[in-house]
Amino acid sequence: MQLDEIERVESGGEVGLVRDGDGRYLLKVPYGMAGMDSGEALSLLYRCFVVFRRTRRNRDVLAARDGTEVRGNGRERAGDGLAFHDALGLDELFDRVDPRSLLSLSERRGRSVDDPYRRFDRHLHRALFDRRGATYLDYVQGPRKTGQLGKADIVGLYCFLALDFYREFLQVDPLCAWGGFLGEGEALAEAFHHRYLSAADSLYRGDAQSRQRSLRHLRHLLLCIDRCAVPRDARYHQLHDALERYLNAGTDRDRHTGLVWGVKDFWAVWESICLCHGLSEGEGGLTRFHTCDDQHLPQGLSSHAAESRWREQRWKLFARNHIERRPDLVTQDGEIWTVVDFKYYPQPRLDRPKWSEDAKLAKEERDFLNLEAYGLLLCNHLAREGLSEHRVGLEMWLPGERARWLEPIGEPAWDPPLRVRVLATTDLIKGYANRYQRSTLA
Repeated sequence: MQLDEIERVESGGEVGLVRDGDGRYLLKVPYGMAGMDSGEALSLLYRCFVVFRRTRRNRDVLAARDGTEVRGNGRERAGDGLAFHDALGLDELFDRVDPRSLLSLSERRGRSVDDPYRRFDRHLHRALFDRRGATYLDYVQGPRKTGQLGKADIVGLYCFLALDFYREFLQVDPLCAWGGFLGEGEALAEAFHHRYLSAADSLYRGDAQSRQRSLRHLRHLLLCIDRCAVPRDARYHQLHDALERYLNAGTDRDRHTGLVWGVKDFWAVWESICLCHGLSEGEGGLTRFHTCDDQHLPQGLSSHAAESRWREQRWKLFARNHIERRPDLVTQDGEIWTVVDFKYYPQPRLDRPKWSEDAKLAKEERDFLNLEAYGLLLCNHLAREGLSEHRVGLEMWLPGERARWLEPIGEPAWDPPLRVRVLATTDLIKGYANRYQRSTLA
């Protein structure tokens, strides 16, 4: 499988790499990303999902609905969904292997002298004597046989693949993942590259033919290493299995169809992306956030004091009639308050859908009702506090190819007023994925 061969389609549910019944791969991307190159889109989504994994998402809520992964052996299951497991081996190889733990594998066995009998005096401590005093040697250690490749070379192969992955595929500085190991890792990768590879070898650089040739050669090297690597311990097997999966991605050994790598439902990731975007707008950062649903806020963006304040404000403003409502975001800029609801729809809905014939509410109408309730509760709170000069506005944020504002249609007009905001999906995900480099991989 080559990245050039993967077809891109927009998806309202699962996002990631999908394999159909014919063995063909599809890359399902969020709304607004269909025009991006497959390799660039997969790189961006990888960084985005790693950032999302570091949020304090509620697994009890997301397990069945979102398929968020639970780490374990083999395929990762959460509820009734499969997610964050990978034929590409991206996650297991580059997010789980601690590079410092590999140094014990890089010790090479030494050689003894070619002819131990040339220095007979060095073996007298092993000598046996008969009754006549004659000396003979029952055992003399001979040269140790070592192949051209050995167990230490699997560390060099890993370091080469990892640097190729970070620099050529993700376009990030490997320092964000390796930290203090970077110098040793680069030296090991360079030594392996010098001994066994050409200057053009890369899985992500060059044309398709060159990348395929590099892949075949790297698979052959891994096979040779495994034949010569003795003895093998658990750490070696862990690394070998991850490398084998990575280099043999897309082969017929695994006929699993459906979501191969990604998330089962993208809505929670979109909410996290929108929260980060909200932080970057206006002045004041977190101080603008009067309250928010912070369970999908990436690590390091809030403080314990801020989270406590948000919980208190949610209870004070929106908890009514045995319902603890959680608006996605409420901001305050002076006397202007804005209640924001993040929605992952393919197209903005400007007219309110009504009850269907079987008297069931459409999901879009429930979303309108919830947003309307948030606005009215906030207006009620401001009136009780004597803040009649303050104004409240409602916003819905949706994904799209380009940023724009839309006004809903219908009479009477919305009160509080509502605006629909379409955000440029690619720009938001790029900003969110940049957090990948701000902390080491978990």
